[in-house]
Amino acid sequence: MEWSVNSDNSRDGRVETEVLDMLQPHKDLKELHIKGYLGTGFPTWIGDPLFSNMTDLSLDNCGNCASLPPLGQLPSLKKLCIKGMSVLKHVGREFYGQDGAKPFQLLETLSFKDMPELEHWYTFEDDKEVQPFIHVSELFIENCPKLVGMLPSDLPCLNNLEISKCPQFLVEGSSSSLPSLTSIAMNGVPLTSLQAVLEMRSMVVDEVISANIKSTHLSSITSLSIGMIKKLELLPLWKNEERVQHSFLAFRRLKIEGCPLLVSLFEEGEDEDNKGQHEQQQQQQEGLPCIMRRIEHLRIDNCEKLEKLPRLLHSFTFLGELYVYKCPSLSSFPETGFPCTLKTLEVHGCEALRSLFGCLTQINDSNLQVLDVRGCPSLTFLISCRGGGLPPTLKELKICECKKLEALLVVEEGMEITCPSLEIVLIMDCDRLKYLPDALPYNNNNLNELYLSGCKNLEYIPEGWFHSATNLAHLDIRGCKKLKALPHGLQSINYLTSLQSLRIDISEWNNNFKKSGLHSLSSLTALSISGEEEEEGVVGSSFPIDGKLLPTSLIYLCIRDFRYLEKLSSKLFQNLASLEYLHISGCLRLKSLPVQRLPPSLKSFWICGSRKLTRKCEKGKGKYWPHLAHIPDVRCF
Repeated sequence: MEWSVNSDNSRDGRVETEVLDMLQPHKDLKELHIKGYLGTGFPTWIGDPLFSNMTDLSLDNCGNCASLPPLGQLPSLKKLCIKGMSVLKHVGREFYGQDGAKPFQLLETLSFKDMPELEHWYTFEDDKEVQPFIHVSELFIENCPKLVGMLPSDLPCLNNLEISKCPQFLVEGSSSSLPSLTSIAMNGVPLTSLQAVLEMRSMVVDEVISANIKSTHLSSITSLSIGMIKKLELLPLWKNEERVQHSFLAFRRLKIEGCPLLVSLFEEGEDEDNKGQHEQQQQQQEGLPCIMRRIEHLRIDNCEKLEKLPRLLHSFTFLGELYVYKCPSLSSFPETGFPCTLKTLEVHGCEALRSLFGCLTQINDSNLQVLDVRGCPSLTFLISCRGGGLPPTLKELKICECKKLEALLVVEEGMEITCPSLEIVLIMDCDRLKYLPDALPYNNNNLNELYLSGCKNLEYIPEGWFHSATNLAHLDIRGCKKLKALPHGLQSINYLTSLQSLRIDISEWNNNFKKSGLHSLSSLTALSISGEEEEEGVVGSSFPIDGKLLPTSLIYLCIRDFRYLEKLSSKLFQNLASLEYLHISGCLRLKSLPVQRLPPSLKSFWICGSRKLTRKCEKGKGKYWPHLAHIPDVRCF
């Protein structure tokens, strides 16, 4: 039941209360969602225990209600969301129902969100016999800036706890224990609350150890997300305290976001060069906090003072995914490198980062499959040491907006890319990149997607990148002004039998369309050609491709930014019986189209940036409209 939003303040709360009262649904109702209701109170039927089948209930943006109905009386309710009640200050005893009843007998998911005035949530701390939340497994408290108090004490089944944007909510001092907690997300709460929740999880461990019960019977925390905790400088982690180690045996995921004072994850001792290797490894494991020993997924996001990652990062022997986003003070990664288990590495928005890998001495032991680097303007090389190369296991390589990147590797004579598993290469907006390293011909049997865009100083692409790329399905080369010609082998591309989409600038093909054999690409379904960098007189006033040179398999054709183009050849659409999308943009001088030759299969026809042509295609009025009227999607702008 949703009310529309009126801006003229004409709504009458009393009328809305009467309407909602009369809209009482059937008693067998299972789900009820009320949104935008502006009555001052709820009718008595909401919360009536006669609704014995109701399992899912939400009250959303009921902005004039200062109290909640007795929802605890609904015997089958499993999911409850209270959101956007802007004048609600207290969740009192009336929320639970009549005295003596067992409230919320089956409730599993409870959410309080976006309530700016909520100050107190009554949880029966003074009456231990009433336990309304013994089955709750998910608890979400979000954007309640005035809420103070403690968590309910009866949460034995709580698996997932998320508290966000509640700066006054002090969890400390709560008598709660959380024996089943596996996932914690704490964002925008006091630092003491984060510490208290972790301590509450370990309270049960103390009891279990003292009772000599095996900890294997306990659930353990698997995921921890920390965000917007302003005073956090180091994580509240423990190293060898037996009472908390048992809580973190299954810990796998850690996310840290928006902590402006965080400088390092945890304190570390200095290296001692005179220690033996075995002794060093043993000390590394002992010095590593128990919460980190089995971590598989680590994400650090928007921590502006983070200067370094742990020196022991290479000893995170279960780490498979590492994401570092928007950490502008991070200048380098540990010289000891990454663990051999790491398969995905993404680094975005690290403005001070100069080198991704230092001296990577064990590159052949790496299992890295995905490398994604974006928005790192100080980065000059991916690998700065001589003799190092990209991991041979690499499947995806993506590099974007690294303005100072000069080369992928510090290349020595004869050095080549040896990544036989490489499937995707994407390099965009790297202004200083002049060349790609050589690639062994047999390496590219698996190459499926190649994107080179906005690399205005890229001068050449080695022959090896295309020599055996028989599985290449998507090729996109644009905005590379100094790339006057592609490798010689690509001037005849008929061996690219798997190519499905091709997007190119005219200058990068040296105006040799008729030699390129486009018509032989029997799998090509999408073709986008740009003349953005062409000079006057090079292309001419008529589109240079004869119809027979376009593959008959085309479904999508885009022609854009030919500044001197005046007309399209009458043979352009010959044999294009499958063409469904024709988009033409940025061709300022284009004034005629062979509309009588347009294929009947067209579903979408767009003309952008040509005034003369736009008028001719105007719906119902233009000269060309009778030939376009059958096309479902015609856009002229």
